[in-house]
Amino acid sequence: MAALAFPKKKKYGKIDTSGLAFPKTKQKKERKSHGKSILQNGKYCYITGYSGPSLHKHHIFFGSGQREISERCGFWVYLKPELHEGEYGVHGRDGHELDLRLKRECQRKYEATHSREEFMDLIGRNYLD
Repeated sequence: MAALAFPKKKKYGKIDTSGLAFPKTKQKKERKSHGKSILQNGKYCYITGYSGPSLHKHHIFFGSGQREISERCGFWVYLKPELHEGEYGVHGRDGHELDLRLKRECQRKYEATHSREEFMDLIGRNYLD
């Protein structure tokens, strides 16, 4: 009876699967193309104009599948960390007004080249009325 040959471990703990009957293929995460923001052209804080390091990318419409729509359609802006996650930031406790401001500006910009029905089909809610 022949001895079973187990795959040899390579350096750093990776296993060589080339000798297996059904070798595993390397799977890569599918990269999605990032649409350009419809509200800004460069990498700077949309509210303050700050262009230094550590800017956060804020998807204006997020949750329940809307982040992907925001990415594809350009419904995102760069914000300083405190305007993104701080107390008065869009995800902060007192940031509701800033969040609504961004949603309204985004809808206005989108409706400059599209109809309200198209926006409603994408997002499902009107922020201007």
